[in-house]
Amino acid sequence: MCFVLDINSFHRVFNPSTAGYADFAPLREWLYNRPRTSLVIGGKRYREEMNKMPKYWDKLVELKRVRKLSEILDVAVDAEEARLKKAVQSKHFNDPHIVALFCTSGCRVFASHDKQADPYITMKGLYPKGQRPPSIYRSAKHAHLLRNVNIVALRNT
Repeated sequence: MCFVLDINSFHRVFNPSTAGYADFAPLREWLYNRPRTSLVIGGKRYREEMNKMPKYWDKLVELKRVRKLSEILDVAVDAEEARLKKAVQSKHFNDPHIVALFCTSGCRVFASHDKQADPYITMKGLYPKGQRPPSIYRSAKHAHLLRNVNIVALRNT
């Protein structure tokens, strides 16, 4: 299963002293211990947000080394983000880069504890025809999402 990890949830996956770390244990186990699983990243804005968290860079380097990091072409994500910004004229739509990452990659799971983006993450009309919005992993009770059906051949890699 590939998944996009919301920047605000990196600590829940990679920092054992963080509240919520246990809730993301099934996701972490799936990532590290199952074949064909990966963390999906891409786009200028996502990378800019990652650059503000240098304490997790070593985790990303390690994921890349063991082929558990899938990078979607920035140009594809950025172009889709620009399209989405034009399509949705709302001050509340503050994560178009996340929706763009799903649209361009085909990824099916979003890992986040923040509910603010949910209305847009789950809005069917923002996605290409035939692509369903991602499911949202928020805690261990969403471990049912960690299954082979959510492993997809990513686009724009």
